[in-house]
Amino acid sequence: MTQIINTSLIIGLGGFIGTVFRFLIGSLIDKSFATSFPIGTLLVNLIGCFLIGLVSGYFSQKLGDQTQLFFFLTVGILGGFTTFSAIALDSQVFIENGEFLKMISYIFLQAILGIILCLIGYNLIKN
Repeated sequence: MTQIINTSLIIGLGGFIGTVFRFLIGSLIDKSFATSFPIGTLLVNLIGCFLIGLVSGYFSQKLGDQTQLFFFLTVGILGGFTTFSAIALDSQVFIENGEFLKMISYIFLQAILGIILCLIGYNLIKN
């Protein structure tokens, strides 16, 4: 139980750091481009996907196990930075396992249902 609590605290600290970075970097990018297109969010998501690929590749090739540092960096910092990176990592695992249909279903459900639920939630409050 102590291990779960310690890991949760480490992930929480990483999440705080990642969230702050998401806000700062996204805001800086949006101000730099001054467009109505959410380029800050897009670039943060893409950067997060690239970084989580680097981190997971490094840990799987060099360390061979998922340490607390792995969880701090992936679930914590990069999960706080962008949850899309977590979706990308899950999808990468599906690809490695040859589970392409599962990956496509997962991405579809995340994107389409996520948007639908966002619209439902928004309209429930709006009306």
